[in-house]
Amino acid sequence: MARRRKAKSKVYELNIESLSHEGRGISHHDNKIIFTRGTLPGEKVVASRSLSRAKYEEADIVEILQPSPDRIEAKCAVYGICGGCSFQHLSSQDQINAKQGWLQSAFIGQAKVLPKEWLDPLQVESWGYRRKARLGVRYVNKKDKVLVGFRERRSSFITVMERCEVLHPLLGDNLELLGECIGKLSVKFQVPQIEVAIAELDTILILRHLQPLTSEDEVILQEYGEKLKITWYTQSGGLETVKPLTEAVSLSYSLPNHDIIISFLPTDFTQVNFELNQKMINLALKLLDLNKEDIVIDLFCGLGNFTLPISRYVKKVVGIESDSGLVERAKQNASQNGISNTSFYKADLFEDVSGFEWFRGKKYNKALIDPARSGAIEIVELLPRLKVERLVYVSCNPSTLARDTSRLIDLGFTLDSAGVMDMFPQTAHVESIALFLKK
Repeated sequence: MARRRKAKSKVYELNIESLSHEGRGISHHDNKIIFTRGTLPGEKVVASRSLSRAKYEEADIVEILQPSPDRIEAKCAVYGICGGCSFQHLSSQDQINAKQGWLQSAFIGQAKVLPKEWLDPLQVESWGYRRKARLGVRYVNKKDKVLVGFRERRSSFITVMERCEVLHPLLGDNLELLGECIGKLSVKFQVPQIEVAIAELDTILILRHLQPLTSEDEVILQEYGEKLKITWYTQSGGLETVKPLTEAVSLSYSLPNHDIIISFLPTDFTQVNFELNQKMINLALKLLDLNKEDIVIDLFCGLGNFTLPISRYVKKVVGIESDSGLVERAKQNASQNGISNTSFYKADLFEDVSGFEWFRGKKYNKALIDPARSGAIEIVELLPRLKVERLVYVSCNPSTLARDTSRLIDLGFTLDSAGVMDMFPQTAHVESIALFLKK
């Protein structure tokens, strides 16, 4: 693979015209599109070229000559250096407006359709929300210090940061203390990352170490674990090597509107934003318009984040997931919550599933899809065979949602309503939800 070559130095004055789907300012210069991170429409800036390609270039701000009236001061001291956030120069309301605009553009551009109704955007507190993260770790010899945090933009270096404004405060306020802890370990040169999993009652940090820990290392980790109110897990190799340093801790989050508690392992996929997740589930169930005669299928169900709340209001719900561990824990969560009208199955929804027990000859009048960024075109093709009449599609990528929307329309569905959900404030990431009805 060819290395990314640094562009020759070039400085130009740019008039920012619009925002790209990645949240970068778009302008034109010498018949090329220029993408400039951290800029807003209407701004005039001096920028320095950082990357050059045949049809486009990327640039970094040198000076803002004419700021947008929408520009605000970033809350974080290392904003622009750290690669974790891209939107702190825009208010929360303007961020969500931009994300709705991108979703709208995707629908028009790819599906040639707009929803009959735009749903009100879902938003919660935009700071200190993040409960899942992967933090980089590096010992810096010149500083004789261990840095813990997110990597710098377009770099493998760890950002020098005292705190993180988007991480849950329990961790975001204590990055330096965490670095101090790692700095006392004998393996401080061999710790590349820490995985974060913050539940409602407990916090787990998974220490990735490339050399065995000593007994002294374990004592140090336990001492700092008490200071930080965290539980350490360790990982010496693949995921199968993840284990508690001392005793295992049961992690969970609650869905109080539906009398559900979902338990999970620190390595399981969960939504990073618990508050927004609750609102998202409530909206999804409202859009499904559930009743006691419904038979529902939840595709890409994970731990049962949607499946289990749905079960409270329907005759039966079936969850499908490709990860066997998540399937087992979904079953356990159903049992622990006293739920008996659910079934969970393992299946790769990117492959032909028409021969599976849960598919062959079965009918589901309602469905929910919550796929990864690649979308769900393969299972979308099969929905008519399942007799689905009402579909809620939860998406983390407007482009693949629009692509799948186009196909759903070809299959006889209409796009009834859609809206955006700010699962990741201060970033350009767009989470959305859409309701499709069979004609």
